[in-house]
Amino acid sequence: MSFGLSIKNNSNEFLISSDMRNLHHHTTVTSPSISVVTANYGGITRFTYTFTLDSNYIPVPFFTTPFTDRYYAIEKVSQSGNTWTVQLITQGAYPTVVDNGDNPSPGSLTSVLSSLQYSGAPTQITASSTPASGAYYAELFHVGSTPIKQGTSFNGDIGVRMIWDGAVVPLVGANSDGRVFVTATNGVLPINYTVGGTGGIVDTDGFTYYPFENNGTDQPSHIYDNPAGYLEDFNQASQVWTSLAFYKIKREGYVSTSGSSGNQPTGSYGTAQIPKLIVFADARAVTGSDTFGMKVFKDDGTAAFDNRKNPLILKQITSVSHPTDATNTFTGSGLSARNASGPVSTWSTQATPNQYNTTTVNTMPSNPMFYYATVTQTHQQVSRTEIETECDGVVVKGNCLGSERDYFWRSTYWNFYRGGILRHDSTTIRAGYIGVEYGAYHSRTTSGSFFGFSTGDSAGSTTGKWAWDSDQINTAGTGVNTLLIGDATNYI
Repeated sequence: MSFGLSIKNNSNEFLISSDMRNLHHHTTVTSPSISVVTANYGGITRFTYTFTLDSNYIPVPFFTTPFTDRYYAIEKVSQSGNTWTVQLITQGAYPTVVDNGDNPSPGSLTSVLSSLQYSGAPTQITASSTPASGAYYAELFHVGSTPIKQGTSFNGDIGVRMIWDGAVVPLVGANSDGRVFVTATNGVLPINYTVGGTGGIVDTDGFTYYPFENNGTDQPSHIYDNPAGYLEDFNQASQVWTSLAFYKIKREGYVSTSGSSGNQPTGSYGTAQIPKLIVFADARAVTGSDTFGMKVFKDDGTAAFDNRKNPLILKQITSVSHPTDATNTFTGSGLSARNASGPVSTWSTQATPNQYNTTTVNTMPSNPMFYYATVTQTHQQVSRTEIETECDGVVVKGNCLGSERDYFWRSTYWNFYRGGILRHDSTTIRAGYIGVEYGAYHSRTTSGSFFGFSTGDSAGSTTGKWAWDSDQINTAGTGVNTLLIGDATNYI
């Protein structure tokens, strides 16, 4: 094209271009239907999400991982007209502890709000913007013809900065001093940061910060609502005010709790334990409602980018590899050869997936989201055999003198697995398996003889659920095991 727009970062990578379609936030689905298939063989839960999207566009679904000891994967995406369905599978049945946001369960990635903090705020205005060691505060900054203390009479730009444990918090969209500038009209601070809401002042690692007034209870809605500290300086020569207001601060972020999430055959999932499905689509499929923003068009006049509807921001693109087998304990020891009679408890223990490969990634946000729609799958099976002999005569030196019948028993137990990913810690992804199907089949054959000579009589029966041959498929190829990592805090 002769004309257009291209914006790149310092690494010369494209951020926005009128030659390509950018993905934007379409919707977040938080109330799927839930089906716990079984608690055996490691357990499996299916979450089914539905949403509406113009059938001319393809959704790109990301998901959160509430538990750090479970594997997750997108199993299926289907469409009927403008209605789309996404099935997400996870290892494990019902959790041991139900968490609706106020009762963190073991093995989970849970939101934690810090205690109120305030210390180390400056006592005088200096040229240095470096905070004191161990300082905690929220800072509002302005240089101009009126100071911040004008309150509801103030109109102008305000620099917002968070200081946590003596460090400048890397806010999204901040300048080199760590400040994000917003426009205050009649003193109103145009930031949605109410604790318990969906907003907040978010940093690049996914932590959310909330300012509080000096009483430690109320949150300021204006730039000069009872600050915990205030400084100002007036330059007579230039007639310019420099002013700073300081507020107390809390931080909310996600932390991992120790222990196992559980694998119960009955129970329920709490709202904090249900993965969120965060759906993206290209700029043509989404509608921005804000009055101001930037919209980029392609040559054909259709939207390529629209910052009014949150663009997808990726933290990392990587790939993972799965081990050949899902489990190394599926030996069949203790399983019956007769009628595939198990016992199921032994079968379940042996077939529970326990193998994984580890991938090291950049430090992930505290509340990450993933796109992982692998089709990697593997099948494992074991067979048990047994021979039973009946003699109607006398057994002499191991030989039957008379009519003899031999019963040949054989049972085959099998499990089928799909690949999944697990967020082990902030820099480690595990690629393992989720058991999605299981079954067994068995046979019995009878043959007869008389004084060692075959009578030619034989009979047999086979019944049960057949499986594929043991094998691993779809483990390599472009995009098959690609993993995209983003920050869910920006979209929930």
